[in-house]
Amino acid sequence: MVIMIKRFFIKYWWTFPLLLALSMLALIVLFTKTPSILETIVGVLLLLVVIALLTSWVILIINKQWLNVLLSFLASVVVCGILWMPLVLSAMSGPDGFGKDHPIPEQLEYNLPLSYESDKIEVVDSLDINTYLQIWNGSQGGLYKYDFYYGGLESGEIFLRCYEVTSNTPLSEDRLIEQSRVKISPQKQFGKVVNKQSFTIYEGDWDDYYAARIEVWFKSSETNKESKLMEKVYRVEGWMR
Repeated sequence: MVIMIKRFFIKYWWTFPLLLALSMLALIVLFTKTPSILETIVGVLLLLVVIALLTSWVILIINKQWLNVLLSFLASVVVCGILWMPLVLSAMSGPDGFGKDHPIPEQLEYNLPLSYESDKIEVVDSLDINTYLQIWNGSQGGLYKYDFYYGGLESGEIFLRCYEVTSNTPLSEDRLIEQSRVKISPQKQFGKVVNKQSFTIYEGDWDDYYAARIEVWFKSSETNKESKLMEKVYRVEGWMR
C-alpha cells in the first residue's frame, strides 16, 4: 500500500497543483454567492489538497525527482499568485446591498447593540420583558453576542431566529439558529440563562444598517416543543466575511 501511494505521488505529481487551482477557484465562486455549508466543505478540501501537495514534494525530494519538484513548486506559486488575491477580495468584499434594499422605516423604534466600552449598559428588570434580551457588538460588523434573562423554564435549549423587519425575510436562518443555541438547566427563579453567546448575521455589509426582529425561542428537552419567548427589534449590519 505504501509503495502504491509513493508511486502515485511520483507519477501524478502534476495533479496537486491542478487541484489547488480548482479548489481555490471553487472558493472564489462560492464567496460571491449566499454563504452556505459548501464554503466550509471546499475550505476543508483546499486544506487537504495543500497537505497532499506538501507530501508530494517530500516524496519527490526523497526520490530525487528534482525536475518534478521544481515544476510542481513553480506551478503552485503561479496558482497562488494569480488566485490568492481574488480569493481574499471575494472573502472580504462583495457587498450584497441587502441593507440598502431594506431601509429602516422612519417611525420605527429600534434598539442599538450594546458596546463593551459604553457607559449606557441596559439595566435588567424582571418586570420589564424588553430588558430580557441584550445584544452586544462583536469585534466586527455583523458579529454579535447575546445575553438572555428569564425564569420558570424547564430544561431545554435557547436559540435565536432573526428576520428583516420590513420584508420578514429570515436572516442567516440555519447558521444563526445553530450558532445561538444554548442548552439550559431547569430555571425556577429569574436570572441570566445565556451569557455572551456568539452569532453572526451575514446579510448586508459593514455600516449598511437595517432593522432586524430578533426572536428568542425555547425548545423543551422533554417534549421537543418550540415556543417563542420574546422578540426585540435591533439595528444591525451584515458581516462581510
